Amino acid sequence: MNKTEHSFGENIIIYDGAKVHSSCDIGPFSIIYPGVEIEANVQIGSSCIIGKKPKIGKNQTKLSTIEAATVIRESTIICDKVIIYHGAEIGSNSYLADGSLIREEVVIGENVVIGTYVVISFNAQVGDKSKIMTRTNIAGNMRIGKGCFIGAHVCAVNDNNPFDLKQRNQQISAEIKNNVFIGANTTILPDLIIEEGIQVAANSTVTKDLKNKNTLYIGSPAKNRKHEK
Repeated sequence: MNKTEHSFGENIIIYDGAKVHSSCDIGPFSIIYPGVEIEANVQIGSSCIIGKKPKIGKNQTKLSTIEAATVIRESTIICDKVIIYHGAEIGSNSYLADGSLIREEVVIGENVVIGTYVVISFNAQVGDKSKIMTRTNIAGNMRIGKGCFIGAHVCAVNDNNPFDLKQRNQQISAEIKNNVFIGANTTILPDLIIEEGIQVAANSTVTKDLKNKNTLYIGSPAKNRKHEK
């Protein structure tokens, strides 16, 4: 593949087949792969990789059929050393901090903030106006609604049997409804639902559905202390 002629500065590789609006600002040592579409007024820092194709492992055969473009919507800011894999979509006016990692087929809404060194794994979705703080791990296939806050060092997982190599579409993550608050250092187990408006205190472990809307859950396992013993 040959890099295209461009006017974004030195030490940048933009491959044939990538579409980058002329109003964008791209930092040095960044790589833009084929199939990437970057809209107007996007800012990309240094040493970023946009549109990277993943390696295919034993439980990842579906990755060979990903055909969707990698899309960065207008006025989004992508800081230094961010990696965005093939088939992801980042909504307008969003912010991805240094070192964040966005895997294939992730969909991030508008006005979303992704903190430093956050990992969002394959096929996850993050709703508009949500914030995910430093070094949090969002599991593959996870769904996060609009207006959510996920604190620092939260760990969401999608498989209770990690040695059983399931295909990715068989891995069932948590679903977080709109306007949920998850405190720092919380662990979220697979295949459960956190209902709208719920708050989970820091250092909690969510092991099952949290059903009482607009209430506070605390502890390990997380419980609504007013209604559960």
